[in-house]
Amino acid sequence: MTRWFSCLIFSFLIICPVVIADENTGYNFQPEILEILNGIQGNIYNDRFDNAEILTDSLFTIDSTGPLLYLFRAVLFQARMMAAESDFLKNQFMQALDSTAQISRTLLKNGEDSLLAYYCLGNAHAFRSLYEGRGGHMWNALRQGLAARGFYSKGYQLDTTFHDIAVGLGSYRYWKSVKTDAINWTPLFKDEKDNGIRLLERAADSSIFSRDAAKTALIWVYINEKMYGQALRLIDQMQRRYPFGLTFLWARGELYFKLGNYSQAIEVYRKIMGRLEDVPGNYYNLVEAAWFLDRCYRRTERKWQNHDTTRRDLAKKIESLPLPETTRKRQEDKLKSILEISR
Repeated sequence: MTRWFSCLIFSFLIICPVVIADENTGYNFQPEILEILNGIQGNIYNDRFDNAEILTDSLFTIDSTGPLLYLFRAVLFQARMMAAESDFLKNQFMQALDSTAQISRTLLKNGEDSLLAYYCLGNAHAFRSLYEGRGGHMWNALRQGLAARGFYSKGYQLDTTFHDIAVGLGSYRYWKSVKTDAINWTPLFKDEKDNGIRLLERAADSSIFSRDAAKTALIWVYINEKMYGQALRLIDQMQRRYPFGLTFLWARGELYFKLGNYSQAIEVYRKIMGRLEDVPGNYYNLVEAAWFLDRCYRRTERKWQNHDTTRRDLAKKIESLPLPETTRKRQEDKLKSILEISR
């Protein structure tokens, strides 16, 4: 999984509550839909996308006119594409985002559910930003990110107790500040890292539906900030909750690698490779895991008598894969690094 986009994607995944307006109590979840959303979240984090799709489709029997129905479709399409490191659902993904935005703007035009509309529009632009960034179109990604920030901010101004929206806003503020560190002295790109972390921690503690999304985002923030103890506690917690997905294994491998605990990182990346080998066609991420594994072997102390042998075995395994040409081009440098020992 592409590294810094894996830091971002789950910041925007599964943070889309279905709410109903109530004059006395503000915004509340519809209980029957909340149950479905919890099921969708669990299945996506456990990489059980077919089950998540069934649950997503069931939302249409409850409310066929709201923007969240289409936003959840986009959530699932994006999750599938990120897991496979592929754009095979691009058209469906973009159509779902277009429908989300169209319905949300209609709500604003009619003066209905402004908080929900701003929230959905923020997420729609955030997803577009992530997609553009994955494709290397950084200016378009920045432009979409700025639009997402605007809608998130408008929604949060309407109701500062709606902490679910703080997941997207906090993630934007933190990672925007990290990626524009050299120009954070300008008004447009001021350093908002601390504010972003506070928003995410608030969402992890107090949001209604988005606590797991906020915790997932915080894992990558804590790793980036070298707050490894906090990151490890969240990884342990989330892996217990979602044991079948790869999201938190990737995070654990990254953490161990940065700590210099290469022996444990090796075990994690071996496990990731084993799971990916059971998913036909996911060669990009298989190469990604192999590259990290090779780097761990290189850094392991020489007390490993089979150090070079394990690297050669890994190279032979990768060399034998029927890699598509597109994967070979995208992973060209990492493939060279893995295979150099066999030449």
